Amino acid sequence: MVRFVCFAAVVLASSQASAQERATLRVLFTSDMHAHVLPFDDVRERPARGSIAQVATVVARERRADPMNVVLDGGDEIEGTPLEYYAIAAPGAPGADPAIAAMNIVGYDAVVLGNHEFNFGLDVLRRSMRQARFPWLAANLGGAEQARLPVGGELVIERGGVRIGILGLTNPNIPHWDPPEHWRGLTFADPVAVAAARVPELRKRADVVIVVVHSGFERDLATGAPNGTENENFGWRLAQLPGIDLLLTGHTHRNIPPQRLGATVVAQPGRWGEFVTRVDLGLAREGGAWKVTGWSGENIPTAHETPDPRVVAEAAPEEAKVKAELARPLGELTAPLDVTALPLADDPGVDLIHAVQLEATGAQLSLAAPLGGGRTEFPAGPLTPRLAFALYPYPNTLVVVRLTGAELENVLEHAVRGWTGVACTGAGCALERNRELPTYNYDTLEGATYLVDPAAPVGQRILGLRVAGKLVQPGDTFTVAINSYRAAGGGGYPHLATAPRVKEIDRPMVSLIVDYFTRHGRITPAADDNWAFT
Repeated sequence: MVRFVCFAAVVLASSQASAQERATLRVLFTSDMHAHVLPFDDVRERPARGSIAQVATVVARERRADPMNVVLDGGDEIEGTPLEYYAIAAPGAPGADPAIAAMNIVGYDAVVLGNHEFNFGLDVLRRSMRQARFPWLAANLGGAEQARLPVGGELVIERGGVRIGILGLTNPNIPHWDPPEHWRGLTFADPVAVAAARVPELRKRADVVIVVVHSGFERDLATGAPNGTENENFGWRLAQLPGIDLLLTGHTHRNIPPQRLGATVVAQPGRWGEFVTRVDLGLAREGGAWKVTGWSGENIPTAHETPDPRVVAEAAPEEAKVKAELARPLGELTAPLDVTALPLADDPGVDLIHAVQLEATGAQLSLAAPLGGGRTEFPAGPLTPRLAFALYPYPNTLVVVRLTGAELENVLEHAVRGWTGVACTGAGCALERNRELPTYNYDTLEGATYLVDPAAPVGQRILGLRVAGKLVQPGDTFTVAINSYRAAGGGGYPHLATAPRVKEIDRPMVSLIVDYFTRHGRITPAADDNWAFT
């Protein structure tokens, strides 16, 4: 009997030792939630498919299921909704950040800086970062200490005896998207070079190495074919580096469930809190250290999750103020207006943006793109700030540049490069375009007249460009109102980043649109048909 008990004890001890040699680390990841704190679209007045409140529900449930976990985020969190704008960036904003408050409730272990974190300038960013109860990471960001930004490069945390190294990388293209005053004193290094230098050192201190980058993939994951975005996306190149167990990406808003790319597991959780990436890393102890031996994972949709009541309660006071502000009467919309993602002709909504830009700046010409992101119908009736946010959801400011006639034509040729021709069937003809090119890169010009031939070779599509009825000559000069994103080089437009600057209007466009509505009172949306396809 004694021998049996001893034998059983030996077997039990052996089993426990064996069990202790294996473990599972659960990694939960979000990115690009863009301050969608609650699952409701205040601009379109309809439910949304995701939110930080629903992310909180998923994360809490997953934590209960596996307490050995890490929760990370890839950035772009403090810009994107009226709730966030009125809380942290509008004139007289109180400054308490609802997105950060919600993320504090979720309980992140680390968050990487995204490019949109810089949209409101360093003072706003600094204030929001200091409200966070989690560390910020951006190993390729230089000058952070001098700029008083509380950001590090990497950290090592321990879960159940497993050392987890986390390296964060921001997008180095920020100087091409935001005006210099929003990142003055900072430098942005190549994330691939930084990771190549730091991952081997981090590997010495960690059993598992996770890289979180605010960037997508510059190649098709299935074919490996380049997609032309290597200036802002680095995921493919990062995945080729040795020593990375898990690469978590963002920026491009794609739903990429966990999958292998070479020797590295990669994933991306879409946008706006619509998915939470879950990756379970199987671990085994070998020679005194833990090694990744396997993985499984998925992107968990949040659309049908119940919002976490803590997040809802925290956001409720500011949400009530935002709803009241968006419904504030400014005047009258005298005719219906459809705000669309990409109009196929001169458009009343885009022409409203042009009108605001021209009046605010006094420029001769205006360059602008459709920014609505989807169709929203506004009936005739009260004119409110809701329409301003539908027309212009981004916090861009305005810059007036001086262009020659030759430069202006080059800019327009770039604006129409995405059209790929006309396809005709028995049912009629339709325009075709490059679906990889975002709709916000299809700018039009106001103050001039011109035709576009979508079937002509790229660079030869603009016909009959005239200003004040006169054909534009190469040596002519014009003042052109553009947004700060274009002025910083956004969209790769030629000349705009280097053109002489005549004037800058340092106010968000949504504020300028609200002022325009207030001054004019009655708005009758109409396109002036100053351009057309041939």
